[in-house]
Amino acid sequence: MHGRKRYLNPAGVGMFLDRAAALRRAMSVSTLVSCLAATVPAAAALVRPFDGTGRFGVCLDYANLPAADGAADILLLFSVANDGLHFREQPGGKLVGNLSVEATLDVGDGAPIVRRETLALAARTREEAASPTSYQVFTLRIPGVRAARGDLRCRLEDLAAPRDDDAGTVAVAGVRGEWCQEAPPPELRGLWLHAPLFLSGAPRSGAAGGAVAAARLRGDRLAMFLHPNRRYGLEQPRLQVTFEAEAVGIGPGDSGRLPRTLLMQVLARDLDYVVRDTLELGLEPESFLGGGGFAAVTWDYDVNRLPPGSYQLSCAPLDGWGNAWVVEFDVIWQLQALTRPAGDTEAMGRLVLLGDRREAFLQAGRSGREALLAEFWDELDPDPTTAGNEALEEFKRRVSYVNRYLGGMGRAGPVDDRGLVYVLLGPPDEIEKQDVPANALDFEDALSRVHDSFLQPNEGLVLRDQYTDEEQSTLAVRERLDRATSQEKFKAFELWKYKGRGRPLFPNQYTSMPLGMNFLFLARLGGGAYTLESTNAHTQGGPSR
Repeated sequence: MHGRKRYLNPAGVGMFLDRAAALRRAMSVSTLVSCLAATVPAAAALVRPFDGTGRFGVCLDYANLPAADGAADILLLFSVANDGLHFREQPGGKLVGNLSVEATLDVGDGAPIVRRETLALAARTREEAASPTSYQVFTLRIPGVRAARGDLRCRLEDLAAPRDDDAGTVAVAGVRGEWCQEAPPPELRGLWLHAPLFLSGAPRSGAAGGAVAAARLRGDRLAMFLHPNRRYGLEQPRLQVTFEAEAVGIGPGDSGRLPRTLLMQVLARDLDYVVRDTLELGLEPESFLGGGGFAAVTWDYDVNRLPPGSYQLSCAPLDGWGNAWVVEFDVIWQLQALTRPAGDTEAMGRLVLLGDRREAFLQAGRSGREALLAEFWDELDPDPTTAGNEALEEFKRRVSYVNRYLGGMGRAGPVDDRGLVYVLLGPPDEIEKQDVPANALDFEDALSRVHDSFLQPNEGLVLRDQYTDEEQSTLAVRERLDRATSQEKFKAFELWKYKGRGRPLFPNQYTSMPLGMNFLFLARLGGGAYTLESTNAHTQGGPSR
């Protein structure tokens, strides 16, 4: 059984997507791959869609579309499950309903931007109207936004629901989250991979097995296949994403910086399960740059190969230079999994709670989890006489910073290890950065120098290098050989230094060191996601990834 979707205004979506493509004069290079692929995150991609709360289930994703005057149109992508909505049967057996949608974007500069629309709903059968895997999928556009970020709030009201004279409409749902405008890093000179859109049921071409080149999906056709809730398996058998790749900061003489291949990865968040593959772009640098430097990439994978759970899908250049992105999706094979709590609540609980309280949180339902978190933050309120909770506000500020600059938040917490340390300890006192040369001859020397300068010597039997006569421990030699022979090369390093114990908001896994704490992060395969390579901080069994 697979879910059905009712698209309420696909023509409008297609118009905006085509408009964006026309403004860019994009060169079309689409690829569909029947194997799997992807790895590493980007700054402004929405890691996972926003889950709503209320009388019916709603999920919100968004896409940023460039406008002619340098502003951006925000396309809000909604998915509402049929089983929470009310339908009226019309003569002839047709089932219809009405949904009121109001979206408010507050960018902190002047009055909020508000958009409202009333939509007509429809279901073909009573079974479809009552199905938790059938959806009403629709969009709402917020045009001409010039800000870089904002707070997004949406209110949905089921107008067909029974009314109470005293309480009014009983079927209301809300969803909120932080909106960010994606932009390439100022220092990027290479291929900028835009955030992906999730699809389902889009046409595939070519024989089964292997990669097949295909014409780019037009905007008016793409709109029919949007899948904002990113749930696959029971609902949709194939995972499909499409995204744009843009040449940034390079000219014809810099064509060597363009990647020829992308590395794709699917990583299970709760299981020791990963699948990787390469995706050949097939770009001819001179004609690609001469045609405007834009390409579209589409990727496809059969999720019947995946066990149920939450997954990271990531993409990064395997060669050349460029950014990377990471997003999350779910594979569901049982209807009971559709009732799990919202992702933001789960991520917060996993980050801040310890011991028995954390175990109780993981076993509780949505209302129980919210009650446990409310009790936790009340205990940490530094000044109960004030209207707000300063500790909670600082936590939200750190999460907002992670969402914008450090890879974003997933269901299990920050996707980038820098984000985890930032949430737990606050901003470091000092950050050192160093890029590693792409030249293979210089790579090993740079790698060793960075490790020697950033980290304290390892304990162990001291030996002398036969060429330099320098002292080295056996452990240091073994680790260096492991790094030199690793198939995953590192292209950037960041060393975060805390002179004291940082600014922890709550008990966590890091404790104070006599000389402060150092955290060495490595960016694999081109500067996307940073992973924690080493630290001198002790751990106390606190929040984990």
